[in-house]
Amino acid sequence: MTVPRSPSPDDEVIPEPGVFDVRSLLANGVDPYDSVIAASSRIALGDRLTIDAPFNPTPLRRAMGKRGFSSRAQKLGEGHWRVVFLHDGGIDWERRAEAETLPEGAMQWTEEDGIHLDVRRLPPPEPLRVILRLVESLGESGTIVVHHDRDPVFLAPELAERGWRIVRTEAAPADLRLWLEPETR
Repeated sequence: MTVPRSPSPDDEVIPEPGVFDVRSLLANGVDPYDSVIAASSRIALGDRLTIDAPFNPTPLRRAMGKRGFSSRAQKLGEGHWRVVFLHDGGIDWERRAEAETLPEGAMQWTEEDGIHLDVRRLPPPEPLRVILRLVESLGESGTIVVHHDRDPVFLAPELAERGWRIVRTEAAPADLRLWLEPETR
């Protein structure tokens, strides 16, 4: 008969072998981008790097794609995403990314709560242009969830001119989320 072992403090620090959990870093206001890029430089061709994050880290996925990594992201729960990066030369980056990379570098994907648009790390005024282009393409229907790294001060008046509004905002370190909907809802 095997006696179950008591959990140790180390069990809480590393939830699974080989998983780099950046959620606590982000919660403390630390950007883990440089640490992840440094860790990726030690990953051999054909090996994987797994990251747990509080959101789908599309700017990181885009950067890793340029470094030769394909990726898959899975939402494990509220505020918990797991992204597996495979060092394969990035051959299947676009097909397996589960997100469309727009010409400006923004990423777009669909979830249950609407169309997500990640404009973090884009230089101004590109985020505003990308958001407004999507708003105009949807007309008077849909919900857009914008992932931004700063408060888009010029967005609300531009949305109002187009019959849209910001209905909800959530701020987390490195991820300001804005829910946009048409005024007619």
